[in-house]
Amino acid sequence: MGEWLSRKSLYDLVWSEPLKTLSPRFGISDVALRKACKRAMVPTPERGHWARKAAGKKTWVLPLPERPPAMDDEVLIGGRQEYWSLPWTNEELLGPLPPLPQFDTSLESIRERITKELGKVTVAHKVTWWHPAISRLLKKDEERRQKQQSSTYAFPWDGPRFEGALERRKLRLLNALFVAVAKFQGRSLPDEEAVKGSISFYGQHVCFKLALSKKKGGDASKNPAGVGQNLTFSILDSYHSEVEAQSWLDDENGKIEERLNEIAIQIVFLAEDKYRKGIERRYELRKEQKAELEEEVRQRKLAAERAERERIQKLEKARIDRLLGQAAAFERAAVIRKYVDAVHKAISRLSNSPAEKFEAWSRWALAEADRIDPSRGERFLESMIETG
Repeated sequence: MGEWLSRKSLYDLVWSEPLKTLSPRFGISDVALRKACKRAMVPTPERGHWARKAAGKKTWVLPLPERPPAMDDEVLIGGRQEYWSLPWTNEELLGPLPPLPQFDTSLESIRERITKELGKVTVAHKVTWWHPAISRLLKKDEERRQKQQSSTYAFPWDGPRFEGALERRKLRLLNALFVAVAKFQGRSLPDEEAVKGSISFYGQHVCFKLALSKKKGGDASKNPAGVGQNLTFSILDSYHSEVEAQSWLDDENGKIEERLNEIAIQIVFLAEDKYRKGIERRYELRKEQKAELEEEVRQRKLAAERAERERIQKLEKARIDRLLGQAAAFERAAVIRKYVDAVHKAISRLSNSPAEKFEAWSRWALAEADRIDPSRGERFLESMIETG
């Protein structure tokens, strides 16, 4: 199942004992544990560290670096987290609710750190190196160009898409942006038109759109050189949404190129903000699931108590019914005996008494009275044991 640890807890653990002796705790190899630490940017002791320490030689402990923006502070060791799986077991949910995770650094401090680490983002007029995501678009464009040149029946709409000045400008903009956010492990994925795309930071996705401005944009087919056409760069709520969370556009105050620093900072910052909000949502989800599970447990307990009461009531009713039945049987037996005695007296007064027939009938009638009488043969004790 694996074990979740904070980066700090994992860091303290791997510097407390060798990975080879520590890894069996998680059911993995020391190599797998080292890889998990590397993904979480948790430094591990170098080869020979523990031998030098045992020999009394000087050793160095590498400091734990700050958590990069949007990276999860919780690390899963020895397991695999599936996005569809429930994050908590019933035992965890029924236990005490841990406090809402707190962050040592404020969002404003994170923004300042991003600004410092990002540096100056500039858009080159002549690009000497294309980001892999842009390079793939250009390669696909070259394939379209070759196909169009070699085919007699080439369709205009299937030709190169990035030959115009405006399209090349878009590629230069995105190239500079993708290279900038790559410093924070941002993985950029534009669509084939370089209009929409997403940038992912450790599982946090920021979606964008780069297109002609709705207010000042013109028809690109009528202006192939892109002169006078204005672009808008927008951060979207989601990839399939057109709702703009924030946007920058070419206007009288300047071009998007001059605001690319601000755009890059905001994208990385937004990834961290999404991560923190996700932590809060995860906490609220745990509260909700805990409350739902506790209510289920409460309802099951109430149902069990109700079933137990009904069972006891049913047993008590059966006990009373049995008692009444036994009392009625006792009375019937007494009536039979009384009747036999009355018949005996009546026959004794007759001059021509059928004594033999009476004796046979009397034995049968009294035996039947004994049979139904619960007080005979200690059958009442069995009844007491059953209901006691």
